[in-house]
Amino acid sequence: MAGIGFELQRVLRKGGIGSFVKVALSGIMIVAGPWLLSIIGIFLIGRFADFTLQEGRTLFMGVIIYSYAFSLFIFGGSHYIFTRLLADLIYLKKHRQAASLLMFFSLIVIVLAAGIAVLAMTRVSTSGLSRPILFKSFAVAFFVVINLAWLLMIFISLLKKYVAIFLVFLGGMTLSVVGVLILGRILALGGAMLGFVVGQGFTVILLLILCFQEYRPGELKDSIKNLAVYFPKYRFLFLSGLFYYWGIWIDKMVFWAAVGQPIPGTFFRLFDSYDIPVYMANLTMIPGLVYFIVVLETDFYSYLMDFLQSLNAGILADIQKRKHLLLAKLRQGLREQSLFQGVITAAFLILAPSLGRIFSGIDVSLLRITMLAVFFQLLFLTEMTFLFYFEQYLSSFIAALAFFTVNLAGSLATVLLGTEFFGFSYLAAGMVASVVCALFLFKTVHKADRLVLARYTT
Repeated sequence: MAGIGFELQRVLRKGGIGSFVKVALSGIMIVAGPWLLSIIGIFLIGRFADFTLQEGRTLFMGVIIYSYAFSLFIFGGSHYIFTRLLADLIYLKKHRQAASLLMFFSLIVIVLAAGIAVLAMTRVSTSGLSRPILFKSFAVAFFVVINLAWLLMIFISLLKKYVAIFLVFLGGMTLSVVGVLILGRILALGGAMLGFVVGQGFTVILLLILCFQEYRPGELKDSIKNLAVYFPKYRFLFLSGLFYYWGIWIDKMVFWAAVGQPIPGTFFRLFDSYDIPVYMANLTMIPGLVYFIVVLETDFYSYLMDFLQSLNAGILADIQKRKHLLLAKLRQGLREQSLFQGVITAAFLILAPSLGRIFSGIDVSLLRITMLAVFFQLLFLTEMTFLFYFEQYLSSFIAALAFFTVNLAGSLATVLLGTEFFGFSYLAAGMVASVVCALFLFKTVHKADRLVLARYTT
């Protein structure tokens, strides 16, 4: 879905610092809205509202971190099916069906997420809290809300209300921080959880309103029918998303289980020595993601469309010329994105000691390792996205499986051997997956004309 990139490029071409700021903020919100603002919100709460979490700061953090982890670990694959079906409906100008899909998928997510969260909360003891029911209720609500936020992150890429989207996310983060400060003081940890969810829920509700203002839902039966067809048809797309997110989180889960600090009365375990550097390192990916959306993906899409149109009406020489142009543009784009993100990563590698002093207790070496791992994760994600354009879902699945397997094997080896090489499995997984994915990608582009013609002549 390169459309958002074209829209942001139009804004950028107007010139001026205002256009640049609008594009930058819009891109950031679209690629990392809930994730980024929640991290900022949690940081502010930890710095200025720690007194409101005296009943159980680790329990509060455990609920938030596990909600983010398992929202993607469980539902990440289905996001890819949702995106594929949504893109097809928009391409066919079936806007009412697209809105119905959002509504129907949201209902499914609400039911499943609520059921999973309720089951999880039965295994969490809150006997030490003054308002345990309040805390558990809104812990369940948070898991539901964050799953809806991921869906809306996909859908809002269709909207052109960039300033409104940014203000919604900013308002939600502000409400979360203020809610924790005020309600946490009055209602202790249960109130803090309530306050945090109020801000996140505000964001989700307003984003839903923005979506349905522009796209009016139709009947739900078509959405049910489409999903029943798409899940089996695009099973390798589903598995690509599933194993990609499993690959991101599996080392954290292995370390939680093996060396993490247990949160009393719960099945939660956290390993702050690794978790915090990873979360900080992931923020360094955001500039590269924005560059991918605004520049690389849109340029690639333009060359791809020229190539596909030549297949329909061009002579062989023209087809070969456009294929080689596409291949050259792909190589150039990957080099430029790698250089752009490399500069960002290098800057943060240099700044790592300063970050270690600001956030006391962070292992600077570990922070640097995870920053390098994030660099290769972004490269892998970029390559996998391009494979999706050619519908090479089996290839993307194999690369995602490699990402997951290397990270799992490496993290298990780290634990079993008793070493402290935390982060190296994550780095190795990104490197291996990006190489595997690149091999598939360039092989695909080399034979793109035969692949496309074979698909549409059978």
